[in-house]
Amino acid sequence: MSPGLGSDAAVVSAVAAVLVSAFTVGGTWWFGRRADGYSHLRDTISELGAAGNRDARAVAWLWFAPSGLLFAVAAMALGEALGTDDALRAAFPLALVGVGWIGAAVFPCDPGAPALGTMRNHLHNLTGGGAYLAGAAGLFEMGRALEDSQPFVALLARAAGAVVLLGLFLISLPDVPLRGLAQRLMEALLHGWLLLAAAIAVTR
Repeated sequence: MSPGLGSDAAVVSAVAAVLVSAFTVGGTWWFGRRADGYSHLRDTISELGAAGNRDARAVAWLWFAPSGLLFAVAAMALGEALGTDDALRAAFPLALVGVGWIGAAVFPCDPGAPALGTMRNHLHNLTGGGAYLAGAAGLFEMGRALEDSQPFVALLARAAGAVVLLGLFLISLPDVPLRGLAQRLMEALLHGWLLLAAAIAVTR
């Protein structure tokens, strides 16, 4: 958690949310343009760091791992900034999205990001899938925590959580032609909601 931030918690959350969003957009664009035959509509983000790719180490340790740390910091600081026990509890599962990014660095997927494959690929899918489940749970809990003080933001959190769950089902199917697009929508909702909530916390 993030005890001791006090009045700086909202600013820390906002800065970390902006940074991780910039990392995600910039990393996807930069490494996507360097990967031969890569499609942002078809291929998952994890495939940019797949085992054997020429940029696998750079993707893992210059993008995935820092992004995971920043997302976790942003989520936990947001929980403190919102100032309720419910928000703090909701921040923990939301922060596990960051753990999923770190897991993608430690356990790169096999080429093509299959549902099965090597043990390393199984661990990649386990950490990534678990992180998305936790992220959806965190959004639902944030919706509950904010339903009285910020009803519109709470509604957005619940809607985003539902879409993340649907997207997780879609990206778990390797034959879905637009699973890359589905994952980008999931990430856009997770990052976008975090940015919105952090911005609101700063202006309270």
